[in-house]
Amino acid sequence: MSKDGKPLLAPLFDAATIDEFNAMVYRLRAAVEDAEPLSDLDWARALLLTEISWGSDLLGAGPEFETNIDDEKALPLLRSLQYKISNSHRRQLLIDHAGYPTPKT
Repeated sequence: MSKDGKPLLAPLFDAATIDEFNAMVYRLRAAVEDAEPLSDLDWARALLLTEISWGSDLLGAGPEFETNIDDEKALPLLRSLQYKISNSHRRQLLIDHAGYPTPKT
């Protein structure tokens, strides 16, 4: 994940600070790696972070995203995750739990 994108992403994930955002990312990464159960909101966040990290050159790592497989194999894997995880309920959870900064006066 690009450190430059974190200020834009933190509010989307209801994180008040970059440190809070980083803690959430590390918690999700550990839970996925350890095959721990996740809430629907956490699954939605994990998928969105994966999509952004892998696909976005503006906010994520884009072409520099390091995997052990090439894009020809990674894209079908990402699509498979999207089919399994993405649904309207989880999308709404992301919307409902986003943090919207107070406008500066």
